[in-house]
Amino acid sequence: MYPILALLWLFITPSLILAQDQSPTADDVAAAVTSDAQADGKSVVVADAVQVDPVNSDTKIEHRLTNILQATGWFKSPQVRVDRGVAFLSGEADSIKHQQWAEATAMRTSDVVAVVNRIQVEELPLWNFAPAIVSLKQLGREFTSILPLILIAIVVVVLSYYVAIASAWFVRWFAHRRIESGLLRQVAGNVVAVLVFIVGLYIALRVSGLTRLAVTLLGGTGLIGLALGFAFRDIAENYLASILISLNHPFRVGDLIEVEGEKGYVRKVTTRGTVLNTLEGNQIQMPNSTVYKGKITNYTATPLSRQDFAVGIGFDDSATEAQEIIMRVLCEHVAIVEDPAPLAIVQSLGAATVNMRVFYWFDQTKHSPLKVSSSVIRLTKQELTKAKITMPDEARELVFPQGVPVRMVESADEQHHDRSLEIQPERPPARQPAAVIGESDTSVGEGDLSSEQSEVMRATANDATVDGEANLIA
Repeated sequence: MYPILALLWLFITPSLILAQDQSPTADDVAAAVTSDAQADGKSVVVADAVQVDPVNSDTKIEHRLTNILQATGWFKSPQVRVDRGVAFLSGEADSIKHQQWAEATAMRTSDVVAVVNRIQVEELPLWNFAPAIVSLKQLGREFTSILPLILIAIVVVVLSYYVAIASAWFVRWFAHRRIESGLLRQVAGNVVAVLVFIVGLYIALRVSGLTRLAVTLLGGTGLIGLALGFAFRDIAENYLASILISLNHPFRVGDLIEVEGEKGYVRKVTTRGTVLNTLEGNQIQMPNSTVYKGKITNYTATPLSRQDFAVGIGFDDSATEAQEIIMRVLCEHVAIVEDPAPLAIVQSLGAATVNMRVFYWFDQTKHSPLKVSSSVIRLTKQELTKAKITMPDEARELVFPQGVPVRMVESADEQHHDRSLEIQPERPPARQPAAVIGESDTSVGEGDLSSEQSEVMRATANDATVDGEANLIA
């Protein structure tokens, strides 16, 4: 008997244990109920623990929760119904956040075992300015609170500005005897002034409570400088070129230079460009970057300069004699130097002339190239004419060394007396020179052969276009 009962006990006990393990727990049931309620568009919250003997009645809970919801002002027509510890909330909330707050408040109320949240969220109008108004009010309160700090920051910025100016002046004064270039002294002062002002601005932002903005300002200074460098590349390039020109001194004030096909006397060099005064009295302002990178021809960098001109003599004239006459004119001229020596060479044979080219050197710091050239050519022509050396024009004068045959035809009545005769024209006598003996190196048209530099600079001295700019190569 006992063995049979023991066997039955062994078979029945595991079945009971397995049946107990497969029964749903309270958490599973609560989760299932909550998920079903949410699927129906409702919100159900279940308490973690339910008291067997509640202290508060359902009526007290209803009154308490209704008063709380009405006191907030976030709900329209809030209603609370409690049935055996289950609170049913209804009404209309102004936001989802307040709807969830009502649910959580009801759940924390004593003796509430579950909450069914049927509160609807109010639909906002299409044009809702309430958030903007709230933000403006918040900004107004924040601005009022930091207004004293902003006033202190403004005072710090103003002081930093004047300290930066004083620092720049001190740096220029300190570097006056140590740096020759006035532009470099100016740049050094400006750099120190900018650094001092940035430090003062950083302190002002820290004082006003804008620490993050201050860090961003210092961290972004390099990026800002890079962006400005690309935006104002041409201006920065001209400024840097002005510094290099003031250091290298490729020319001085009053020098006659030619850059990119433009020729004139240097008036001044500013931070923006180089000012030239042409021989015609016009003003040219060239960018410093163009001047520095371009090919500069400085006509007055060295005192001596070489000029040349061409002259053509007749085939029957002696080239050697012409060379001697021209060399005598060059050697006796007041503006032509002896070293390097002048030259008079036979260059080519033309259609009707023997072409010669004359070279000579002169001091361009004292004499004008135009005036000296005019004087030398005039005297050369005078001496060649005096020596009866012709200078024919191949476009207008033809020479027939063997003469021209001419046949004369008589009238019809005298045809039996036909005859031909050949006329041998004689070579026209050489032109006699005018009474120009004793002609000087200068004439009324050429003046005193002096350089036009002083005249051009004096004629353009009243130009007020660049008077306000400092001269970097003065």
